[in-house]
Amino acid sequence: MRKRRSRDLLFAGLILLLLTILVYQGYRMMRPQAGHADAEKMLYEVSLFQMQVLNTSLMDASDSENTSQLNALKLAAYSAAFAHDRLVNSLGKDKLYAFSAIGDLVDTLTTWQIGGNRPLSEVERELLVKYSELFSGAVPSYQQLLSESGHVISSKNDELENTGKQLAALIKGN
Repeated sequence: MRKRRSRDLLFAGLILLLLTILVYQGYRMMRPQAGHADAEKMLYEVSLFQMQVLNTSLMDASDSENTSQLNALKLAAYSAAFAHDRLVNSLGKDKLYAFSAIGDLVDTLTTWQIGGNRPLSEVERELLVKYSELFSGAVPSYQQLLSESGHVISSKNDELENTGKQLAALIKGN
């Protein structure tokens, strides 16, 4: 009889422990997670970093003399376009400008490199310089694109769109 009573108490204790763990896990699931950062804000930070890397790569590429020296720029442009595209998909295409001119730059660089390693023409170098100058004007707008609450600031998005259209026209003009 005594054995059965101790076994029943042990069983009841285990059931109580399991119920306590279950209630605690449910409580943790239901409360807001203050310790976790907002994924969209972190994606924006990654995208901003990629835009800054692209800006630096554009400045460096302005001195390039042949197409093989454009590999770092092409990689930076691809990374920036990829990160920004994911940010647009996350925030919504109706809220954030797609900035297709960066993808156009990747396409242009790829076209230039298709023929292999060759010297850049004066027109191509001039395009890189103009693109770099215009793009560097977009970086400050991009830095202020999201508010503290994670919403797109429409005036900065409009500035970004204006610069993006100028960059696209520059690329299409060549």
